[in-house]
Amino acid sequence: MQRNIHTIVLIAVLLLANIACQKNSYVENEIHGFWQVNTIEELTTNNITQAKGNLYFSFQRNTVILGHRTESKPLGLALTEQYISEFDLTNDSIRMGDFRIYMEYENKATLQDLYKFGIYDEYTTFYIERPTKNSIILSSKKARITMRKY
Repeated sequence: MQRNIHTIVLIAVLLLANIACQKNSYVENEIHGFWQVNTIEELTTNNITQAKGNLYFSFQRNTVILGHRTESKPLGLALTEQYISEFDLTNDSIRMGDFRIYMEYENKATLQDLYKFGIYDEYTTFYIERPTKNSIILSSKKARITMRKY
């Protein structure tokens, strides 16, 4: 009888661990890819900025690239500002920081560079709201970013 109870408890623990892994895996699968920023809401002022298709986040493995298309050139080429960082994904939150200028890794991005992306601190943790294959909302203490997948 006692052996049956131990077996049942062990199975319950394994099932709960499996469910937790699947949830994190689901969020991880949904967040990877190329995301166009729609709006950035600054929560302290309730100011909402429309990104007009110029800002993007790209999540791959444990790397995030932030991009800002600044100017269009002939033949559809665009100049972009890009910043790169590693991120940590845990359950339904993502932490990123210590951004560097893309292709100039020794040069750190300034907070002023990152404001336009809704990042107001050197390290920011975002709560991931309602991730789907087509849209995602990232919320921190200071900003709420809505994005759609390219």
